Amino acid sequence: MKKKILGTILALGTALAACTAAGVSVMAAQAGSVETAAPAIQKMYTINHSFGDGQKVTNVVLEYDTPIDPDSLSLDTYAVENRIVTGVHTNDKAEETSTNVTGNYVVLDLLVQTPILDDSQATDGRMQDQTVIDSASVQQVKDVRSTEEAVIPASDAVFTTSAGDGGIMGNNAIITPDLDVFEDNHYYNDPDTHAVLHYNLFKPEGWEDSGKTYPLVLFIPDASAVGTDWETVLQCGNGGTVWASPDWQAGNPCFVVAMIYEDKYINDYNEYYESWMDGTMSLIRDLAAKYPVDTDRIYTTGTSMGAMASMVMMEKDPDLFAAAYLAAGQWADPEAVKDIWNQNIFFLMSEDDPSYPRAATNVAVWEREGAKVAWQEIDVTNYNNITASVASILSMDGNVRFLSIEKGHGTIDLAGNPLPGGHRATFRVAYDLPGIKEWLFAQHR
Repeated sequence: MKKKILGTILALGTALAACTAAGVSVMAAQAGSVETAAPAIQKMYTINHSFGDGQKVTNVVLEYDTPIDPDSLSLDTYAVENRIVTGVHTNDKAEETSTNVTGNYVVLDLLVQTPILDDSQATDGRMQDQTVIDSASVQQVKDVRSTEEAVIPASDAVFTTSAGDGGIMGNNAIITPDLDVFEDNHYYNDPDTHAVLHYNLFKPEGWEDSGKTYPLVLFIPDASAVGTDWETVLQCGNGGTVWASPDWQAGNPCFVVAMIYEDKYINDYNEYYESWMDGTMSLIRDLAAKYPVDTDRIYTTGTSMGAMASMVMMEKDPDLFAAAYLAAGQWADPEAVKDIWNQNIFFLMSEDDPSYPRAATNVAVWEREGAKVAWQEIDVTNYNNITASVASILSMDGNVRFLSIEKGHGTIDLAGNPLPGGHRATFRVAYDLPGIKEWLFAQHR
């Protein structure tokens, strides 16, 4: 990332000598105002959130050395490279805000595109090719006033998020609220298989003293998130973070477990690491014993690899989960998981996904075994149809619901044109479809 440029040369009537020391300022009286020659921006932060198509920079925060007058700010006061500013406010801390709070911080809201958009068309700061984009480049292109009426002139200086602030504790110029609420460095050593499993854990606020029991959500990601980095599983999509979001927790407080696997432990050929599979189930039982978990409301969800793992776990222990939300997954041998036909399952697949025929066969076998199946197609490029389609399938009678994204209608480009909705396009939208999360939490064992 670019380093912050200090010592900007400003014109004050006649050319002044360059200011080479950070914080040096030249004062000149001008009709009752004071002009500052050196940039008053002390530091820049980015705020990053996780979406279905990856982590994105949603806000830029500029820290000044003086409180800023919000009336001196407008949407075109700052230029953010390759981004569109949709809001600008002052604050007394480096946090998002929808109102002006007196302080030294200016918070820029950036346009964030819908996760339905194809990654190849992305210009809004999402992660690409599993690489997180958590920086931005900003320039103050118009004058700004302090609350004391000092003028901070426009400047050619370009500011970027620092790559090194934070020392050994990490970069404190990168703010990740969705990740920060999770506890890392949780390991479970399964006494039966001796598998050591790494996971992130979210605990609902006030759980220690509430006297209540809470649902627990297990999230297993797709194979692109495998590795030892605890952040990847929370950055590559929102299947883990959505349950810990303030909006969801406000009405549905719960524990959330987001698994971290070092390797792809399950494949398309009915093969998996049995110790990891059994160890994951043992971990959930262990957490349910340690914390106030409602054992009648333990849920599993996952994308691709996570969907496959959920099927196997439900087959191995039909009493563990109250329901499952499966996205873009299948099991190659449908007879091997036929016994979960009587469980509560919501299945989301794209008809453009090469695995779609096998997923449809899984559901057909469950129906043969006695499941009541609700079938529905959805066009996720048609915003008006999304809510209606999900509401339709939720209104149907059935313990298994199979919602398929129509062929050729799984993503759109920047112009709104439909693009083929393949494998990843399915879990790109999975956790933002309305009503499905509510359906999951309504299920009891």
